[in-house]
Amino acid sequence: MTEVNRWVFTICCGAVLCGAVSVLLPSRGTERLMRLVLGLFMLCCLLPAGMRLELPDLDPPEASASMEQAAGEVTEFFLQDTLERSREELRQRAVEELRESGINGQDIQIYIEAKEPKDNGRPELTAELILPRELAGRGEELRQLLEKELGIAVRLG
Repeated sequence: MTEVNRWVFTICCGAVLCGAVSVLLPSRGTERLMRLVLGLFMLCCLLPAGMRLELPDLDPPEASASMEQAAGEVTEFFLQDTLERSREELRQRAVEELRESGINGQDIQIYIEAKEPKDNGRPELTAELILPRELAGRGEELRQLLEKELGIAVRLG
């Protein structure tokens, strides 16, 4: 008996909800569409609650494989974009640190490299510093400064 009570209650709530929505419709332009939607909603309310609908499997393996491939391509694009932005930001931070040390950023070449990702999936970044001859004596000092400030391995070229 409780199933019948639930079913009748669902029909009554659906009818009240459909009536309230139809009264609150703002314009006549959407009236026909809303009547169709509310009619379909009422038909769904009329289905007995215990009735189970068996829907066919709509996920063919080809669609799943193509979705995974597309997701992989999008992920790869965003990873490359993020890596490129990280390289540029590290390069700018290195130039700023060198400028604070009294060295002109245009005198030094800075290359940021990314090695293959480790177990955590993140690529390992390293910086290579190519100094002019007049700054060769300060190379180790600058390397240590940049390693400390950037948090990545720095080597002299």
